[in-house]
Amino acid sequence: MTNILDLKQQLLQILSSFGIITPEAFLAGVFVIFIIADLVITRQSSKLIVSNPSSVSFTFVAIIVLLINLYQVIDQFTSVNDTFLFDKMLFIDAKAIFFKALISLSGILMLLHIYINKYQFPNEFYAIAIAMIIALQLMTMSVNLLMIYLAIEMVSLLSYILTTINKDKVGAEGGIKYLIFGATSSAIMLYGMSLLYGMTGTLSITSPDFSRGLTQVDELATTVAVVMTLSGFLFKLSATPFHIWTPDTYQAAPTPIVAFFSVAPKVATMLVALRFYMAIPNDLRLITGVIALATITFGNFSALWQSNAKRLLAYSTIAHSGFLLVGLVALSELSVKSIVFYLVTYLFANFAVFYLIDLLAVYLGTKKDFDIAHIKGLGRKNPALGVLVLITLVSLAGLPPTAGFFAKFNIFSSLWEAYQKADSQKNILLLLFIFGLFNTAVSLFFYLKIPFYLFFKNAEQEFDASISTGQYVLACILGMPLLGFFFKADWLMNLIALL
Repeated sequence: MTNILDLKQQLLQILSSFGIITPEAFLAGVFVIFIIADLVITRQSSKLIVSNPSSVSFTFVAIIVLLINLYQVIDQFTSVNDTFLFDKMLFIDAKAIFFKALISLSGILMLLHIYINKYQFPNEFYAIAIAMIIALQLMTMSVNLLMIYLAIEMVSLLSYILTTINKDKVGAEGGIKYLIFGATSSAIMLYGMSLLYGMTGTLSITSPDFSRGLTQVDELATTVAVVMTLSGFLFKLSATPFHIWTPDTYQAAPTPIVAFFSVAPKVATMLVALRFYMAIPNDLRLITGVIALATITFGNFSALWQSNAKRLLAYSTIAHSGFLLVGLVALSELSVKSIVFYLVTYLFANFAVFYLIDLLAVYLGTKKDFDIAHIKGLGRKNPALGVLVLITLVSLAGLPPTAGFFAKFNIFSSLWEAYQKADSQKNILLLLFIFGLFNTAVSLFFYLKIPFYLFFKNAEQEFDASISTGQYVLACILGMPLLGFFFKADWLMNLIALL
């Protein structure tokens, strides 16, 4: 029976909840300040979009803000226990705190990329970026279908804006495609959620009534509702069949924003998906396995034919989403740890590869996307940069001695464990295991194509650009965890075991 609180109790509960979401409240206050500062500054010049001298200051302040936010989030590990907030709309536990920290770190790395490579964006970009961090952090704590929907929609709307932040034709085209697919997946997800509410009588996925209600309804009907709800998650993960927007959007958006898109929404979505799968009594291994296999295969084989660097990496992120879905197919204690390990290594690898692609673009005299053939011989011109690119791509491919090897090894280990323990649906588990390994081999052909051009092809042009010390430092910072987590993988796994 539901306990109905009086107005005073509700207000006290809201106030106590606000005390726990201090990191998000802090960012909300900064968001308002950025909006006001933007209104004041933009009155002074109509040319800020082209050349914005205040952009550097905004970037520096935003980095400090997110560092404070990261400290506040980390402090919650010791100061906050497992707690429901706002009448069970949100739930904060060690997993939510860890994922919030990853999102804050993603924002910091994006801003460092912008600051060191001297990107200039309109001042409203920083308010939008802060708002997106808030939405993603709320998303990690969401355990209510309505809150999940609102958080995903907030992230999506802000993503559309960030895609078109440069206000050019290419950005507008990418943003429109992003919007169309986002609206479609959102409508399907909302309809699925409404069906789940009708079947269970509750919006809370942590309520016993939710799982119990689904067991009392025809399994086919509940599976349809669940799959429709998953469409929103698949869209944020860039998973099949909601992946079509990814290459066009990644090619259109500025590289630092693309790096953020490729990591942060996936981090938040995976935690929501894990909670959702654990609340569903239906056996979703066949459906999830088919989606995972299709996503991996489409991403890898599409990447084989790409010559544009950002489009190649876009298809790469699609394939990696498929590997994350493999963890949901297994859905065990080992698979959950493997997903978290994969996300941490994927965060550093993806930010590193997009940053290094940006540095290669510096040599080519452009900050836009470029054809891979243009970088012939650049690795011999700048061996340090070439080696960093090689390490990053080897990690994405899942080869030793990089953290990407253990990331994929753990995922496949959890899948093999699930196959050995399974009483049904063993065929899809075995098929996913075999074709997953096959796809990993396929990915070597396009990941190693870039180092091949860097080191084994003769240069067709002169490279006169130079890279600053700060740019090298950030590249090394992003690359070190990819080697460190290979030799000290147990350290990260022990940390994840505490969640």
